[in-house]
Amino acid sequence: MILVFGGTTEGKQVASFLDEACIPYYYSTKTKVSFKGKGIPINGALTKHELEQFCIANNIKCIVNASHPFAEILHDTVASIENDIPIIRFEREFTARVKHKLVTYTNSYEESLCEFNKRQYKSILALSGVQTITRLKSYWENNKSWFRILDRDVSRSIAKKANYPSSQLLFGYPQNVEEEINLYKELKPDIIFTKESGVNGKLDQKISAALKTHIPIVILKKPLVSNRYLCINSIEELNQTIIAYIE
Repeated sequence: MILVFGGTTEGKQVASFLDEACIPYYYSTKTKVSFKGKGIPINGALTKHELEQFCIANNIKCIVNASHPFAEILHDTVASIENDIPIIRFEREFTARVKHKLVTYTNSYEESLCEFNKRQYKSILALSGVQTITRLKSYWENNKSWFRILDRDVSRSIAKKANYPSSQLLFGYPQNVEEEINLYKELKPDIIFTKESGVNGKLDQKISAALKTHIPIVILKKPLVSNRYLCINSIEELNQTIIAYIE
């Protein structure tokens, strides 16, 4: 059996590959999601010990971590297990970082907040997801803000728990750069904040729209993962690797 951590476009790609290859697998997500693959869906966060025991009990031959780039706790938990099994990080595509006076990359939320305050930005449009609401609370409590989140009950619940004003929530994703530009022009924020979420996170669109509307954009760099991972970003390489592990 293979254990896949998904809930992302990359997770679905891995599941589709395993389905076609007739390789049995578990598909693990933090929250319950609609899953139509042939694997066995499971959900809920696992501790290091729980993950180790799950791998032993279910004869896991390989773990494929295809979760979101910013799922740092999961990345660290998987890398920390003491089971002697291969661990693969199936990554999305990331383009080269943009060098422009309106584009700033930061290493942490704390550094991002320092940038907002140093530049005296008085309003923010955060395209960084619902989990970042609490991380930026010290800023939005004192400044105008909008957060764009997924249009689902669990996201609304997280925002509500953080006491974030529901009237300042935006839902869904624009489908192209023009829709993004129109949103920026409508809200006129002093700063755009987002994560380095790669091609699938439509980062290029966000940067392009920010440059065309002359609005500064601060981008939180993707976290590094443990060197215990074998990092792969193509299905072809994943195929060769997994076949070698399970034969």
